[in-house]
This record gives sequence, structure tokens and C-alpha cells, in this order.
Amino acid sequence: MSINISADYKKAFREADIRGLYPTEIDEETTYLIARAFVDEYGHKEVIVARDMRVSSPTLHESFIKGVTDAGANVIDLGLVTTPMLYYASGTLNLPGVVITASHNPKNYNGLKLVLPQAIPLTEAHGLRAIRRRMEKGVFREVGKPGKVRSKEVKTAYLKHILKGLRAKGLAGLKVAVDCGNGMSSILMPELATKLPVKFTTLYTDLDGRFPNRGSDPTLRKNQSGIIKLLKTKEHDFGIAFDGDADRVAFFDETGKYINSAVVGAIVARRLLQVNKGGKIVYTTLTSRVLEETIVATGGRAVPARVGHAFIKETMRQKDVLFGCEHSGHFYFKEFFYTDSAVLTLRFVLEAFAEARLVGLKFSEMVAPYLRYEQTEDVIVEVNHRPEALEAVRRLMLKKPGCKVKKFDGYTFDLGDVWGSVKVSVTEPALKMMFEAKKRKAAQALQEEVATFVKSIASD
Repeated sequence: MSINISADYKKAFREADIRGLYPTEIDEETTYLIARAFVDEYGHKEVIVARDMRVSSPTLHESFIKGVTDAGANVIDLGLVTTPMLYYASGTLNLPGVVITASHNPKNYNGLKLVLPQAIPLTEAHGLRAIRRRMEKGVFREVGKPGKVRSKEVKTAYLKHILKGLRAKGLAGLKVAVDCGNGMSSILMPELATKLPVKFTTLYTDLDGRFPNRGSDPTLRKNQSGIIKLLKTKEHDFGIAFDGDADRVAFFDETGKYINSAVVGAIVARRLLQVNKGGKIVYTTLTSRVLEETIVATGGRAVPARVGHAFIKETMRQKDVLFGCEHSGHFYFKEFFYTDSAVLTLRFVLEAFAEARLVGLKFSEMVAPYLRYEQTEDVIVEVNHRPEALEAVRRLMLKKPGCKVKKFDGYTFDLGDVWGSVKVSVTEPALKMMFEAKKRKAAQALQEEVATFVKSIASD
């Protein structure tokens, strides 16, 4: 068949997934062709298809289903789900799948997270490039008759899987504030409330892809005012906030203070290492140093991985890693097909806090031993020539007395009292950076210096 793709689709094909502006970079036509190429490239007979609540998701969902069935494969339609629910379905049914979502991106974005059986993600190097080339050729195999579509509900089985083996002692009476952000976590909270002896007070539970109350990324301060205000009523033990597709989660103590994801990761890692002596835990260059220190102190082995969900999952599978934590609020579990689940993370934190509460600790007191450092929010600076700009940053930092440089997924710079990382963004034409120190001012000052420098050379 001849194709004339109207969307600037090449911008949507990224290293770790397909994601872009709708409808200029990803649209219904492109989605249909990707579905056909996905089936033809791998010879799939059946594909799981799901979506989030974004305004453009229903039509993209329909287009992907039509592409799969026109390619002769059957569809299992999950409908509206969280991204981890798609991973669960792929893992338990041993089938390939897709969820239509742009995760934490703004409302004018959408995308496709494609997985092979066992929830193995496709990346540019492993699958996406081949799909794009097949799509561009527009040559698809002959089909005798189209595939069929059947619906399947997975929410109940997903939550049963997540809560299996839950230690419920001390959970009774817990009060948790929850900001759903008008995203997909809204479909889980009512049922989760019936399965746990915990009182959940929820905000922004109407599914609305326009994100009328806050942006989709809960780790950014500008998106945290609602949950902080709720926690300042002093009626809750702690709080959480989800992103749009509910694969990321942010935690807050009882006063409304945001808790660094590495602290949450350290708590989960410590619990897992208590029963898996010497186990491996993944961290990234942008993750606070407290995670790596906790892993080593608990007798585990700290394993570095590239920033990005697909790269972390690949490292975890290759090296048989128990758990992984990313600064952005992603938490990955071997027991969950090496993928991320915000609700499974909540379960581990609930168990940890229930035990702490039994000995009289507040949430802020439970996390206090891990609050050794102050980390900046990550900053993204757009730049034309990313590799050259990154090298320029390295040269700048080497002029500083005593600076130690480590190359892995960009560069990590250690000045003794302040340290941090600068790397090429895998989702944008930009450099991403984050710095850390015992005092926030020191980290913030160095980050501002480096960011200003990158901006000065951005158009060179």
C-alpha cells in the first residue's frame, strides 16, 4: 500500500518509546500504520490494547485496534487502564501489547508504550527502528481475514496480584491523602479502599485528559499545591500523588513535605534486602546518593543503569535485579515482570509505615534517617548539539579544583561538598541535570551555574 504520512512522526519515535505532540507528531494515521508494522514485524497473532484518559486517546485506541485486526491479528481490549495494568496483562497472558498514553507529559501529548510478551519494552535499538522502517515502506503482508476483538477486565486480578502476601498488621486506622490528578489512578482507588483497612481521602478523581487541576507530573513543585493543602489539615498520616497513567508516584509526609524518590526507594530496598540477602538494586546517575548508600549498608549490591524505564528494565533482566528506583518516581520490581508499579510501591510503603507507627513514629520520623542530602529538581535545557554541549560542560567542570568525573549515562561530577550529573535527554533535544549536597544552596548554585552555561552555548 502507498502511504503519505501527514504527521511529523519521526519526532515521536524516541529512544525508549513513541511519544509526541498530537496531532502534529502522532495522529490516527500514524498509529494505524504502527499497529500494522508491529504485527508484521513480529508475526503477532494476538495483541493486548489499552489506553488512558487523554482527549486524543479514544481515537488513537480505535486506530491501533483497526491496524492490528487489518493485519490479521486478534485484539484483547483492556479499555481504560493504568500502564502497570497493561504490564500485568502482558506478563500474565504472555502476550505483546500497547497502552495509548503520554504518561506524565502535558495534555497536548500522546504516545504508544509497546511491549513484547512478559512486558518487555521496545526501544529504538530493539524494535522501534524496525517498526518505523517497515511503516515507512508501507509494505504489509497479505491478510485473508481481519482479526477479532474481545474485551477483558484486569483491574481485579491486578490488585489481587499486587496485594498478595500483604502484611496487614498495623494498617488499621491509617489515613492517606491521595491526589489522582484526574488520571488513571482514579479507577483503582475505590477498589483499593475496599481491600485495605486504610482510609483514603482522594483529590481530582474525575478522569479528565485536559488535566484541569494540575499538570501530570507529581514530582514537580508547581503540581503539588493540592496534596500539600490537604495534608496541612493535619488529618492524614502521609500523602501520595500519581501521574497521568499511574506508573509514577510521589510521596509526602504528614506535614506536606515532598519526600525524595530515593528515600522511598531506600525504604523499599531495605525491606527487600532483609529477605533477599546480597540482592541487587538498580540506581541511576540522577538518583540521590542516599539510595546507593542504603543498598551497600544493608548488604546489597548497587547496580547502575541508564535513566529511562526501558533501560532500567533491560538492566534488571540482564543482571537479575530485585528492585530499581528512579528519581522521577518510577519504582521497578522483579516480582512484577521487572516493570514499574506505583500501587505496588504504595503497598511496600504502607507496610513499612505500619511497622513504624506501631512503635510511635510519624511518617516524617520514619524517613528522617534518610534525609541526609538536599537535591535540586532536575532541569532540562534545550540545546542544538547535545553531545558537543555535554563535552563543553565536562571541560567547564574540570576547571574546578578537585573535581572528579565519572562517565556513565552522561557525566557525574563530584566536588566533595556538592555533586551531580549532566546527561543527554532521551526524550527531548536537551541536556538534563541534577545536583545534590548537604545544603540546598550549594546544589542550587552549581546547577544554576551549569544551566546558565549551557543556555549560553545552546544555539552555537
